[in-house]
Amino acid sequence: MRVPLSWLREFVPVPEDPAALIDRLAMLGFGHEPVEWVGEEAVLDLEVASNRPDLLSVLGVAREVAAAWEREVTPPVFTLRRSTSRAGAAAAVAVEDPDGCPRYTAHVITGVRVGTSPDWMVRRLEASGIRSINNVVDVTNYVMLEQGQPLHAFDLDRLAGARIVVRRARPGERVVTLDGVDRALDPEMLVIADAERAVAVAGVMGGADTEIGASTSRVLLEAAAFHGPQARRTARRLGLRTESSARFERSLDPRGVLDAAHRAAALIAEVAGGQTLAGAIDVYPHPAPPTVITLRLPRIARVLGLEVPEDAVAAILRRLGCRVTRRGRRLTVTVPAGRVDLQREEDLIEEVARHHGYDRIPEAMPVEAIQAGRAAPVLEAEAFGRDVLIRGGLDEAVTLSLISPDILDRLGVAADDTARRLVQLQNPLLADHTHLRSMILPGLLDAVRVNLSHRVEPVHLFEIGRVFHAAAGGVRPEVEERRALGIAMHGRLARGWNLPAEASDVTFFHLKGLLEELTAELRVGISVEAAAVPWLHPGRSARLLADGAEIGMFGELHPAAAERFDLTGRVHVAEINLEALLRRATLARRFEPLPRYPSVDRDLAVFVPAEMPQAEVRRVIRQAGGPLLEMVDLFDVYTGPQAPAGQCSLAYALQFRAPDRTLTAEEADAALSRIHDALRSTLGATPRA
Repeated sequence: MRVPLSWLREFVPVPEDPAALIDRLAMLGFGHEPVEWVGEEAVLDLEVASNRPDLLSVLGVAREVAAAWEREVTPPVFTLRRSTSRAGAAAAVAVEDPDGCPRYTAHVITGVRVGTSPDWMVRRLEASGIRSINNVVDVTNYVMLEQGQPLHAFDLDRLAGARIVVRRARPGERVVTLDGVDRALDPEMLVIADAERAVAVAGVMGGADTEIGASTSRVLLEAAAFHGPQARRTARRLGLRTESSARFERSLDPRGVLDAAHRAAALIAEVAGGQTLAGAIDVYPHPAPPTVITLRLPRIARVLGLEVPEDAVAAILRRLGCRVTRRGRRLTVTVPAGRVDLQREEDLIEEVARHHGYDRIPEAMPVEAIQAGRAAPVLEAEAFGRDVLIRGGLDEAVTLSLISPDILDRLGVAADDTARRLVQLQNPLLADHTHLRSMILPGLLDAVRVNLSHRVEPVHLFEIGRVFHAAAGGVRPEVEERRALGIAMHGRLARGWNLPAEASDVTFFHLKGLLEELTAELRVGISVEAAAVPWLHPGRSARLLADGAEIGMFGELHPAAAERFDLTGRVHVAEINLEALLRRATLARRFEPLPRYPSVDRDLAVFVPAEMPQAEVRRVIRQAGGPLLEMVDLFDVYTGPQAPAGQCSLAYALQFRAPDRTLTAEEADAALSRIHDALRSTLGATPRA
């Protein structure tokens, strides 16, 4: 922001030496360039923060200077004389997009004589970096620099229907802007239109068709507030950043619009003649209430590490234009118009720090009572599970979360699988990174392939990460996101001169044992059932159940899928819903003393149907054995010719123990008898001789 010093001194007394002023502004946090002289005019070039649109004006800088030197600001004095005719009879305004334009005001000025501007106005505009055009246009630029509110003047006689419509641009619509460029518009852009066509790009630049010229005698003076982000997007798309867009994109306060319009209308009457019609048109459907913030005085010391006198706090805020009322050790602060950066208590504390002096803040570590925190239980469970997998000999991998749908084709995922509900990126950077991943496994298989191609064996990998699915049926949220665990194992578990290669290769049961160890460490009860999975080997695939619900699938990768991933040999994989697993995890450990009394051991062998899951037999044994049954260990499975047709023999080692006495053989035999009866009645099992 370029500020001529003579202009600044109209509103607040400042030192004659620009260096003293610059030093003070630097202490307030302003960046600056060296003082520039334009003729006899000294000009400050200040760097303004993006959240301070009020400082893009001479008056805004004057308020900061006045607050710093504890002085009063003298605002410009003007008289707006109005005719008896009303503006609403000469023009009409309609706002079709109130979100894009929360406030639009229009003054109508008649009898205007367009000509050159006074020398004092030209000098100040040129010192501020703006060239003089004519007295009417120069007034809009002058008030913009003075008040920070952009304005625009239309030739009312060139507006079709004497009407202003604030709307979105129509498809294919174009406008020739004041710089003479014919610009294509799109429906995302807000325009100012008359009854027939667009005549200006809202918040950016006016149009050539309605500009003020030598023949203009009636002026429609626009002062409005436009949605900041939309103004910024429009300026970027058009490659047209102007003084107006630089201010609008910072989200100007709608409350200051009318005051700036009155000032501009009075100046036009002063330098170009004419009369302002009574009753300015003001379309303001949802007036913005003032921002009111509660400031707790003790909190200032906690944030700054500095005790600021309470009276000084209130005085600083009042000098900045705030209305302050006090109740006990709390201040109720009403923020002035234009200070859109003041939204919360910390913003007020920052203002106190700036004007009280950053140099007064002591160099000391703050003292604060803190409480030791801990990770959320689910994160602790995840970290614990990660340690279990690493202890199991796996290496953690991190793969890309972006995939293309053909990687699911390579894996062989069924067409109706939930993994096919992919979330597509709107702007993918690469042809094979078009969607968010819905499974961890495909990325791990690619990692296995890369390692094998570099002769790195064995490759035992796991990954914990997020997967994404598009919600079914358009249910919100549109993207379902959860944590998942993927495992891929290829090659030997161990090497040894006395071990044949095939004896140490990973098998289905190695992977199953790893998952059982993981769930046992997390204290989650699971069961395993055979399952047909398209991307797993038939007969070597299973699903993992917890509380009867499926939480994952594992097994040997289907040979056809392995071939599509350029993998040779057997690959064992798993895809686990980690969130469902961790929700059931229990990390609290319960320790029991070592047993003081001896155990009684018994063996149990029964014939059961060959298709019956062993887990079901174990469950019945556990239930019938009662509290005396301490251990159940399956040590033999027989399906030879001595077994009845369609049945297999299961042999278990059972261990019984009482915690408070020596268990007798009779008690153990009675418990064994109950187990035999339960197996016979529940599962139809028969004892083996």
